[in-house]
Amino acid sequence: MIRFYVARQRFDAWLVADRLNQVGIRAHVFNQHASSIVGDVPPEVAQPQVWLERECDLERARIVLRDIEAAGESRASRTCGACAEESPANFDLCWKCGAALG
Repeated sequence: MIRFYVARQRFDAWLVADRLNQVGIRAHVFNQHASSIVGDVPPEVAQPQVWLERECDLERARIVLRDIEAAGESRASRTCGACAEESPANFDLCWKCGAALG
């Protein structure tokens, strides 16, 4: 196993790990409940971490992480065809009514 990503928050670690698992890269989250010991140990030790099972997946995982970060930086939006509500461009479903965004 190899440490791939150190997150600031637990949900960031789970987002990355889930996306990696969706594309077939086996990933696990560790230290998700260790934030209370920050200060006693260095932050990079206590913060949530994403680990890859196989080191050979490292380059593919970096590409997935770049895609996640790029989608998070996007300020564009999409209009829902069902309710006309605006949702962030990286959403697949409308945040208001749950309809698929084309």
